[in-house]
Amino acid sequence: MQKSSFDQIASSFHPLIVSMIKRFHIYKDFDEYYQVALIGLWRAHQKFDESKGSFSAYAYTTVRGTILSYLKGNALREERETPAEYDLLALNEDPAPIVPLEADTINQYIEHLTPREKIYVIEYLLQGYSYKEIAYKYHVSTGAVKNWGKTARKKLKVLLLQE
Repeated sequence: MQKSSFDQIASSFHPLIVSMIKRFHIYKDFDEYYQVALIGLWRAHQKFDESKGSFSAYAYTTVRGTILSYLKGNALREERETPAEYDLLALNEDPAPIVPLEADTINQYIEHLTPREKIYVIEYLLQGYSYKEIAYKYHVSTGAVKNWGKTARKKLKVLLLQE
């Protein structure tokens, strides 16, 4: 097969590139992704080995992979680069005032729970420890702590519905 110039290849693959970009629902940065696809096509043109198959199949997979890699990179970059104003707003939010529950009221509701369910209510719900911290403290798995919470919530729900 005679090596064609890249300009000829790019013009013949234009419909493929456009349809691929549309298939990935890319409308905002169309020109940017078109350039990324052309870079992938150029790489395919440079690395193609005739003995391994047809150029069109190789070009398709190379261009597709290049676009997907670029999409993934952009998604990761956006995730890492949260604008500072959003972080500041989240820190400055005025949380709703927490009404402290009296110890007698809490004890009244949790007296029917097992010791481990009481641990869940006191340490997770009231003191704000994580499942992982509680599990480490009592030498159990996080799944066990979640189960304590599940059974405690069921029992407390029944108690609250009776009132």
